[in-house]
Amino acid sequence: MNIIGLSGGIGSGKTVVSDHFGHLGVSVVDTDVIARKVVEPGKPALDSLVQEFGSSILNSDGSLNRSNLRELAFASSSNKRRLDAITHPAIRIETVKQINQSEGSYCIVVVPLLYKESPFLAMMNRVLIVTADREVKIARVQKRNNFSRDQVIQIMDTQLSDEKRLEFADDVIKNDSSLEHVYREVEVLHETYSSLT
Repeated sequence: MNIIGLSGGIGSGKTVVSDHFGHLGVSVVDTDVIARKVVEPGKPALDSLVQEFGSSILNSDGSLNRSNLRELAFASSSNKRRLDAITHPAIRIETVKQINQSEGSYCIVVVPLLYKESPFLAMMNRVLIVTADREVKIARVQKRNNFSRDQVIQIMDTQLSDEKRLEFADDVIKNDSSLEHVYREVEVLHETYSSLT
């Protein structure tokens, strides 16, 4: 089975693209979904996060308070590294498990934080990058997450730029126009990926 890595910065429209692949019957493994799963109450990664960052990252019911953790994680690069050291191995293990359970000639693996040194990149047969104009992305995230412009820019600044992502892209979808345009682009790539040997 071929593994197609799908990546793009916040607000680029990765979900629109991955959802349409799923609509076409392709197995989609989403590391964002997995990232939420591995920090559910009772999971070892959540216990490790509490040991590392304290109980202020928990809600009263024992679940993860994402906004508190996000504030801590983005407060310094060392905090972000500590967070990643706990969550990334757990995410990789679950991702491999889901890839092994996928059916079809290829599967899509959504990895928002894909970069050249990422262990995920070595798993991919091809990489599809979704891009969009910076202002379009900022507006999308502000609307979707109810974040301030500054909050969105702060997150963007911690992520890889589109230029860096394009260095390891095999395929690119520019998501600045209509949904119909994106769907057509996905359908063309679906034909390509289905015929890969």
